[in-house]
Amino acid sequence: MDHQLAVLTDIGDVPEPPAADRLRISGCSVVVHFAHRLTEGSDFPEAFASGGLREIEDDRSYQSKVRPGSGLMYSALFDAGPLPAALARIVGSGHSAGLRQAALTLGGEYVVTALPLLLSVPGPITREAAVIELSSPLTIDTLLRFVSLLGDPEISRILAEQSAGELARAAGLARDTIDRTWLVEGSVAVQVWNLDGTQNRATANLYRGVEESADYAWEISALLSYATDHLLEDGLWLRRSPQSVFGHVRTGMAFFDDHMVFVNADCCLEMAHLPAWLRGRSQFRLSQYGYDSSSIFVWAVGILRRVVCDDLSARYRSILRDLAMRSAIGPAEQSLLTRRRVQHAALIDRCTGFREKLIEGRNRSLDEWTVQERPSGQVLAGLYRDMEKCETVSLSLLRVREEQEKNRRDSLIAVMGIVLAVVQIPDFVNQVADWLDTRRWGLLGASAALIIVPLAVLLRERRRRSR
Repeated sequence: MDHQLAVLTDIGDVPEPPAADRLRISGCSVVVHFAHRLTEGSDFPEAFASGGLREIEDDRSYQSKVRPGSGLMYSALFDAGPLPAALARIVGSGHSAGLRQAALTLGGEYVVTALPLLLSVPGPITREAAVIELSSPLTIDTLLRFVSLLGDPEISRILAEQSAGELARAAGLARDTIDRTWLVEGSVAVQVWNLDGTQNRATANLYRGVEESADYAWEISALLSYATDHLLEDGLWLRRSPQSVFGHVRTGMAFFDDHMVFVNADCCLEMAHLPAWLRGRSQFRLSQYGYDSSSIFVWAVGILRRVVCDDLSARYRSILRDLAMRSAIGPAEQSLLTRRRVQHAALIDRCTGFREKLIEGRNRSLDEWTVQERPSGQVLAGLYRDMEKCETVSLSLLRVREEQEKNRRDSLIAVMGIVLAVVQIPDFVNQVADWLDTRRWGLLGASAALIIVPLAVLLRERRRRSR
């Protein structure tokens, strides 16, 4: 079933630019994602198994939307440090609880932390979840500046350090076990879930899917374009062309006509209005995950897939460059490379096959749409080629090593043959007896060295080879 719906059928459907402060947002979730790579040989799921992190076991959890055997582990929220003051100032918040984050992994040494920032005016959710409390609803300009600031190098560095430090603490890992941490660019997800304060809009009214998305086409287009610096100041998003707005908002996705999801290369945006029908499940998910959107859940797993494929691709290119400088490798190193390749291939299979583990067709459709917006086929094809090249080159270097060792052994055997031929063993035994009688220790020592040293070298080579 196709869950994509036409919001704008042609450019003529794009409304006139609205007033800058028309859409008011009293509650939204902004989710950013950080990637963490543990030291080589680590296996992050062990942190779950050891009890350092816990999963959410509830019928309302997002795990209920995934078939068994997916390999996905999604932790409950845990600490992520304080909110940077600059972010609080942007939205005029005088009160915010500490940040919280969740950890996602499909195995191996890769983990992504999803850090939801809940912004809300005082209400039921502010009493149950860690929120950035708003004194008044947000305008699109303010929300754009807030989202953009999350990508500021200094802010992202602070959040990345806090995320990694608290992840290590919660999982019971040494801090240096996390080898690398970085902000995943183009990974922001936004759920607008409270439109109270918007002009001519009643709290009791559900979000009218396609119809209201068309009305708010300019605002939706602006949020989807948060990564475009040119639009962030002085309301310049209102000076875009209708063609640009049409390109971003012409198609959305929904299952019921009470929300709408939009995806592009940098953002997953869900428009909804939960106060009209705030049920226990929505309250639960906002407090337990920081958002009430299965689309953002699917988006987060897509971010994890992207992280694994991109980083492994870079790592295997680096391995190939290193192998190109080598003249030979040993069997232990070759065995390690093969074992790592098999483990990584299994991880890639879990990442690329995850879509088939999603129970609902709308979530599978969203994942397909995401891949279309951010093509990964070329990255995957290159990664598979580099993995095969690494295996081929390493085996060639191992054969060079084996040939070198064979030549070395043959040389040692030849030396021994020459020594034994020179000394002529029967005569040599008689000669040794004469040297002992006459106490000629120098000749005895030199002769012994000619036999013992080559034998010792040959024995050492044989032992090293057998390891």
